[in-house]
Amino acid sequence: MASNTETGHAVNISNFKLLIDQCDAFGAPYNPSNASLTIVNMTAQWTTADTAHQTLTAAVQAAKAPINDRQILFEPTEKLVTRTLNYFNSTTASDQIKADAKGLADRYRGHGVGVAKLPDGTPDPADVSTSHQSFVQKADIFKQLVDLYGGDAAYAPNEAELKLVALTALATAMKSANDHIGTIIGPVNTLRVTRNKTLYDKDTGMVDVALDCKNYVKGVYGATAPETKLVTGIPFSRQ
Repeated sequence: MASNTETGHAVNISNFKLLIDQCDAFGAPYNPSNASLTIVNMTAQWTTADTAHQTLTAAVQAAKAPINDRQILFEPTEKLVTRTLNYFNSTTASDQIKADAKGLADRYRGHGVGVAKLPDGTPDPADVSTSHQSFVQKADIFKQLVDLYGGDAAYAPNEAELKLVALTALATAMKSANDHIGTIIGPVNTLRVTRNKTLYDKDTGMVDVALDCKNYVKGVYGATAPETKLVTGIPFSRQ
């Protein structure tokens, strides 16, 4: 799940700091010719990575509220669509337009909007890009269905929640919710790319630097030396 992946990034960052501290504790024997492996430069890289990760985490958390609000807005709409269709089938509308309405209703009910969950049960903002298009498609189909009903005088329910004014307001709210989420996706995705590049870029990313650091320590002390084991035992993973 996405939440486990995000935890993996945090572990990599934390372990990089542990690696730096251990190498610093070696003192004078730790004297790499590769500037990227110096304590100063590795510390600067750790600070950059940690800041990028914390900034992304804050943006993801800030996105929770609008994502939850949209989920709440959309959840009851499939049953509502079924109710509108059942009502429409009770009217004097033509069989053809009833069939058209059923086609739209079936398409609407066939578009899932499941979102990955965080451990606390709330939608995972990290999954927002993947799920966003499903919400957009549902909102568009819902608007088409409302427009179809609006074009047929036979659609004139007495029930307030089925009336065109209520359905139109809901269609507008659905589009507004999607538009708002759209403004969140770009910044969050950009922050994620920045964080991932800092951690995983080939050769210059934090994980590759950590592996180079381990190799340097092996060169200084020997592959089986106890000092070497202090750094080789610090795990890093590619996400």
